Amino acid sequence: MDRGLAYAEACFETFRVIDGHIFDWAGHWQRLTLGLSEFGLLLSPGHDEEVLFACLREAAKVGNDALVRITISGGERCWGLTRRADESVEPVVYIQPVAYTASQPAEFLRLVTWPFALQKKTAKFVADYADTLRALHGSTDAHVLFEQDGLLLATATANILLYRDHTWCTPPDTAGVLPGRVRNFLIRHQLVREMPCPVNWLQDCEAMAVCNSGLFIQPVAWIDGVERAEPMAVQHRMLRALTDALGTAEGVQLG
Repeated sequence: MDRGLAYAEACFETFRVIDGHIFDWAGHWQRLTLGLSEFGLLLSPGHDEEVLFACLREAAKVGNDALVRITISGGERCWGLTRRADESVEPVVYIQPVAYTASQPAEFLRLVTWPFALQKKTAKFVADYADTLRALHGSTDAHVLFEQDGLLLATATANILLYRDHTWCTPPDTAGVLPGRVRNFLIRHQLVREMPCPVNWLQDCEAMAVCNSGLFIQPVAWIDGVERAEPMAVQHRMLRALTDALGTAEGVQLG
């Protein structure tokens, strides 16, 4: 039985492939290999190019704009948590492409409490997303914004950005937040600052957006359960600063 299924011994990445280009492929691969190394799974040199070409090939089968999920697991091995000394480890790569379908231009989210202890996330571990499913309690609506102890975390599938006091802010990755590739790009370009983001900021922030390597940057208009005098500005001028910077990167398509 595949170890990814039996023991969640697997990591994955999700990204767009647009006209044969991927935003921050090197960053995705680095995060993937870092996660796999925690299982003792090491990928051979040059494996990244082989997997990259395979992703591009599979994505082209569904069109010029595809959403691709790549999962690498420990593959099929013997029963038990440990392996025999003479047993070689051959990680198995799964590539799943689907044609990208744009979502609505402005998100509506509902605030939900994250019920588990927080821990630092270094990669997209399959087991972490099992916790997300448990937090959703079987809901088919994943448009949630998680908080814990009065601090904002992230949505089920994306990092969050809040504009307040002339600054774009995002919760720090030390607070159990995945260091997303788009998020890290904006931080590196000094457009966004990491800092704790209290839930009550939702009441007076000027603008909010979610970001990941599928939708890139999407504004948020309203949070269910949060009292505001008016919706957040989905055409805020400072959103343009983010999209202008990200729009210069390879493999990005906005709007």
